[in-house]
Amino acid sequence: MRDLNNGELELNRIYHGDCFNFLPLMKEKSVDMIFTDLPFGTTQAKWDKPLDLDKLWSQYERVIKDNGAILLFAQAPFDKVLAASNLKMFRYEWVWEKTHATGHLNSKKMPMKAHEQVLVFYKNLPTYNPQKTSGHKLKSVKVTSRKSIESTIYNKHDRHVDYASTERYPRSVVKFASDRQKLSLHETQKPEKLLEYFIRTYSNEGDVVLDTCAGSGSLAAACINSNRRFICMEKDEYHYNVSVERIAGIQEKE
Repeated sequence: MRDLNNGELELNRIYHGDCFNFLPLMKEKSVDMIFTDLPFGTTQAKWDKPLDLDKLWSQYERVIKDNGAILLFAQAPFDKVLAASNLKMFRYEWVWEKTHATGHLNSKKMPMKAHEQVLVFYKNLPTYNPQKTSGHKLKSVKVTSRKSIESTIYNKHDRHVDYASTERYPRSVVKFASDRQKLSLHETQKPEKLLEYFIRTYSNEGDVVLDTCAGSGSLAAACINSNRRFICMEKDEYHYNVSVERIAGIQEKE
């Protein structure tokens, strides 16, 4: 277990142990974003044991700021359970489209899985920095003026105007490579670029991001790359050691 400073958690550290032992030590409304890949309980791996969601939400809601976003990875059927566990805060979902599908052994019985969801929860409208894409073609869009609508719904006048930008706002489906060949330290490891995308979307530079199931430390790595501060927790000793070594290597290069 990482040594504590006067009973409080230090920033930019990964802590070894059960998140329920560390979360009560955190101050209320002390983090700007929570971004975690919770265990789904769909495999036989020893670490893949579902957490007590009621207990988890009581802590998440306490430590998140009023305008902070909570993003949680999920996949069916766990996504339904997770959304239903806090309907008052559940807002919408993103879909991560993967470049590699899984489930080849069952491919003759059901479609292979090529996506995961990212569920978004918050109390109040959070920080949102849409990550626009560029290089799109210019196009014309139909615009209906307010005046024409007010005059008559039968004779409204539409006009076409050029959308003078090659940028586009993000849609709910985002595609990122799984990075399976680049770095594989955990069975469900997420690509750093995917994590950076959502970190940049729902937080600002210097903000504090919390990960209660850190795995191999990908979230911490993405925070460093995005100039965010982090607090991470990992219960499994092997993955904790891997993540500490990984992040130490990145921090030495800073």
